Amino acid sequence: MAQRLMNGARLWAICVVICVICGGVKAADRVTGTIRFLMFDRDSNQLVNVPDNNAAFAKSSCKPSEQFAIIVHGWREGTDTEWVGDMVSNFTVHRPGCVMVMHYANNSHTIDYFGELLPHFDKLANVLAAHLRRMESIGFDPAKGHIFGFSMGAQLALEGSRRFGLQKINRIDACDPAGPGFDTVPENMLLDPKQAARQVQCIHTSANFGTRRRDCHISWNMGNCGRDQVAARPFPKGSHGLCPYFYNSAFAHRFHPVPKPKQCVSQRLAHGWPRELRMGYHCDMNSGVSGELFSLTTRNFPFTDEQVFDGMIP
Repeated sequence: MAQRLMNGARLWAICVVICVICGGVKAADRVTGTIRFLMFDRDSNQLVNVPDNNAAFAKSSCKPSEQFAIIVHGWREGTDTEWVGDMVSNFTVHRPGCVMVMHYANNSHTIDYFGELLPHFDKLANVLAAHLRRMESIGFDPAKGHIFGFSMGAQLALEGSRRFGLQKINRIDACDPAGPGFDTVPENMLLDPKQAARQVQCIHTSANFGTRRRDCHISWNMGNCGRDQVAARPFPKGSHGLCPYFYNSAFAHRFHPVPKPKQCVSQRLAHGWPRELRMGYHCDMNSGVSGELFSLTTRNFPFTDEQVFDGMIP
């Protein structure tokens, strides 16, 4: 009887351990198992899943010999978010090569930012880094890579690229990187965004949800000192949410630098920018300009009073 009780206790203990392990695996799967990378298929003119098989990936419409761009959306967003579809379209028009989207909507759609999304940031960044390593192993050149991220997606773009390799990616455009959960963590404040890519452009539009940091190669303060925007509407197009809409507008409209407004403060003010410098994808990151720039915005689309950019500097 005693032996049977001991055996039963051991069996119970083993079951508990197995349940804990399996539960942990399932929890991890709920975070990473639902993340997808989609690519724009120019033949079908739609987003399709990146093939799981490396050989199929290499033979897809995303050619390893070409440039690539990756879009990383923010909190409560996904591939069905308005600006994401517009940006995929803009990249396909203005940039040759592969266009991909990191889709983590099963995680990002949670209402609880601090309790359910932020705790998984580390896992999400690792998934992006692993995807970049996979692409490199297939033959993609990181020096031809461009990553755009907004809000939480901007932080993921920076950290995922850092974990992939310091300054291996050619360029990152970080749109109002999330501040809550990042600016108050000392370890995060020690991480230099300029180490994430050879060229890092940050665009700041809000003080409530965006980071206070201004330490990218070029840091644009949009509207009122990068703190708020006259075009702000209710969520999701508040001052923070407008950032990717400004970026999309900048594909065709020019947001140019202006002298620092008197009410604004800057610790890294840029000086002597060229006349043709502009915010967005078309920003010349090789202009020699570094530090903070200021650019005015307007209440309505295209959110700038500059004329349409037709390929010639206005």
